[in-house]
Amino acid sequence: MMDVQITCKKLIKPSVPTPTHLQNMRLSFMDQYIYPTTVPVIFYYLSADINHHPAQTVERQNRLEKSLSEILNLYYPLAGRYIKEKLIVDCNDKGIEYVEALVDGQLSQILRGVDAKELNQFVPDEVEESATSPLLAIQVSIFNCGGLTIGLRFSHRIMDAFTLFLFVHGWAKTCKVGIMNEVISPNFGSGILFPTRDHVSEQKVPTSSKTRPKVVTKRFVFDAKAILKLKADQALSCCGQFSVVELMIALIWRAQINAVRARYGRLRTSLLLVPMNLRGKTFEKIPENCCGNLFTLITGRFLADDESKIMGLNDFINLVKGTIRKSMVEYAKPMKDEDEFFTKVISNPGREIIEEFTNGNGDRRPFTSWRNLDMYEVDFGWGKPAWVSVAERPYNGVFLMDRKGGDGIEAWVAMDEQEMPFFQQDPHIANFSSTN
Repeated sequence: MMDVQITCKKLIKPSVPTPTHLQNMRLSFMDQYIYPTTVPVIFYYLSADINHHPAQTVERQNRLEKSLSEILNLYYPLAGRYIKEKLIVDCNDKGIEYVEALVDGQLSQILRGVDAKELNQFVPDEVEESATSPLLAIQVSIFNCGGLTIGLRFSHRIMDAFTLFLFVHGWAKTCKVGIMNEVISPNFGSGILFPTRDHVSEQKVPTSSKTRPKVVTKRFVFDAKAILKLKADQALSCCGQFSVVELMIALIWRAQINAVRARYGRLRTSLLLVPMNLRGKTFEKIPENCCGNLFTLITGRFLADDESKIMGLNDFINLVKGTIRKSMVEYAKPMKDEDEFFTKVISNPGREIIEEFTNGNGDRRPFTSWRNLDMYEVDFGWGKPAWVSVAERPYNGVFLMDRKGGDGIEAWVAMDEQEMPFFQQDPHIANFSSTN
């Protein structure tokens, strides 16, 4: 691993105090339901100047810090603290954690490929959710070459990926232009659209009598040529057109199920979990700039009811596509009232997950797509990122992300360390992806 030295750690507050009438932001029932976890994302920027001078680094750091303080005037809840007992964010301007670090190495070494575990050095440490914990932490790491990374770790309690990237785009534009005139103003009205409910409880991580397995994270790259070949191979045997995301979910989910079978010698029931952004998809008029957690979980099931059961990739594509599109149609239907909406979005998916998987009788397979979030357009004033990644995560899950230039997909797969070798040997994984 590279030598990364933390040189400064501070709290960045909004440049203007948050008005009194905005200081208590109530959570929506979607925010309340979220499992208390943080999510890392890293932006990588090469130095545009071969003859890099240290003064440039200082100037960049000053611009980043100043613009961050300014953008927090719009995103003031991020500088607050979550008060679990009251189900609110106290928008008290305590600030976000801001870390500066120096890296003894070249950014190009990272871009050539490293283990996900090594990327943990470029995001702030994870902290437990509490009334004193920052809801957002940022680390700016400067390399010897003048390149830098901006690593963010955000609390899923108060925002989803859509909210995070809306914030990052706003911060970058403020840093580059120096004014916020062109920044999209966020709407923190989800708690009004979907008020807190006393009988909602947060997600619980399924547990069993067994020790939780060690999870490893690996990146698998599917380039555009491989995706076109996969789509062509499956086109004739699938029911109609399918999206690239549906293809990737089906391919990886099937490989995970087969990896479990190879390890244990038998099939296990598997639950697919796919968050669906509700902005623009429901009968409710949810503003596109609405911030918070505005998604529901789409669930699909593979039942291990037949030990000889073998499903082809086309069968999984049809299963995934049918599940996702049925849900999209369902949530777009008019509903009688807020109670019916609450039941469909939160109560039913949550109850099914808890009832079926808390006893360790099957495997949960969460998938998250971060495609089409314009992450490679985040320009702070020194060019667009050379790469955007996540980092190692301690829980099972898959992140699907665009490659730079839209040339394919990167799948970041976190799963049981003992299942991973079988997963990598799956023909569709081995023949159509690379790890560089």
